[in-house]
Amino acid sequence: MVALTKNNSKADVAGVVDTINKRVSGKNWKIQKSATVRTQMPKSLRKNWEQRTKERSRDASAKTLEKSLKAEKQAVKDVSFFFFFF
Repeated sequence: MVALTKNNSKADVAGVVDTINKRVSGKNWKIQKSATVRTQMPKSLRKNWEQRTKERSRDASAKTLEKSLKAEKQAVKDVSFFFFFF
């Protein structure tokens, strides 16, 4: 909350910091950062929702295939290890 003084300058009231203009932590030398927005990306890097969901599903299917192949390979190793000792 901000109040105006006699010379029309802003002053904090009751120790509350005006968070719009000032940092609460008092680190005024730090750079104000903003969230990355897709519109700031170049057009060549932007993808619409359908393209992103297709990529995600393609990656997920590749990952499940990879997991199944690894599990199959491990099963073959386990069987050969079992017959090695018995």
